[in-house]
Amino acid sequence: MIIISGQMYSTIVDAARELGVSAKTIRQYIAKKIIPEPPVIQFGNRTVKHFSKNYLTAAKKQLQKYRTGRDSKG
Repeated sequence: MIIISGQMYSTIVDAARELGVSAKTIRQYIAKKIIPEPPVIQFGNRTVKHFSKNYLTAAKKQLQKYRTGRDSKG
């Protein structure tokens, strides 16, 4: 979690913990479009990806579909 102007935001590490994978795996899922790009927020000169509860709920559903589809192809 990071706090910006008193607001708490979940980071990729928090998302990885929630999804049960590593941060690197999350980046790969996003790059391969298995899960969508998360929304971003400005933090000074930096742009930070924010993994909200709503985002994680949607990502879990997409990841489940991906895993189920991949398992049934074999």
